[in-house]
Amino acid sequence: MTAPQIMTLANAGAFQEECLNLLMGSMDASSALTYMIDERGCPVSYQTRQMHANQHRQYLHNYQQLDPLYPGNFRNENNARVVRMNDLVPYHLRSSHPYYTDFLAPWQVQDIIELFFRVDGRLVAGAAIVTNTQQPELRNTEIKRLEALHRFVEFSLEQTLQSPHQQQFDQFCTRHDLTARECMVLERVLQGLPNKVIANSLNCGLATIKTHLQHIFAKTGVNSKAEVVSLFNRGPLAH
Repeated sequence: MTAPQIMTLANAGAFQEECLNLLMGSMDASSALTYMIDERGCPVSYQTRQMHANQHRQYLHNYQQLDPLYPGNFRNENNARVVRMNDLVPYHLRSSHPYYTDFLAPWQVQDIIELFFRVDGRLVAGAAIVTNTQQPELRNTEIKRLEALHRFVEFSLEQTLQSPHQQQFDQFCTRHDLTARECMVLERVLQGLPNKVIANSLNCGLATIKTHLQHIFAKTGVNSKAEVVSLFNRGPLAH
């Protein structure tokens, strides 16, 4: 298909919620989060569990690009599935790195394990398990359990992307030659979300969303969000 396959918002939300339930119910973690991946390899639509809002806000605003587990770094590494921060970065290098000294240390983070989910070789979603300094280090048996959970979650994700509603959405995006980013805006429009909420969910400015909407309207031959929703709801015969 022309546009990369993008999970619709309703399916994405359900997937992320169940993924958090599974991970937090299976591991001794202090917090966890999930996210979807856009066409640039950037995480969007975060959902968190037991994570302080200020911690996540600081990460997004100040430390995301310093994160050695940032998903964009693993976009083209198809063998990256379950990656442990403490295995990725030697301890002696952390004492001089602001990501560890200024961010992780004050929040008493001991380790982070990132799970990368791929469909047809493309990175589409991810999750992170966080342990704090009061917890024992994860053992190899627990990492193996995460690897098994990863296989199950990735399989479930593949099945979700094959649902009839998802296929209708993918066909609509392909028929109108929408980019992956435009598809992500469209899915939120179909949910009736205001532009400001769409911008926040995609970590971009309101002006950027308005530009994407203008492109969507031009490609689909409509003049408003209401009209594009009506066009989509008319089904595969709509032009």
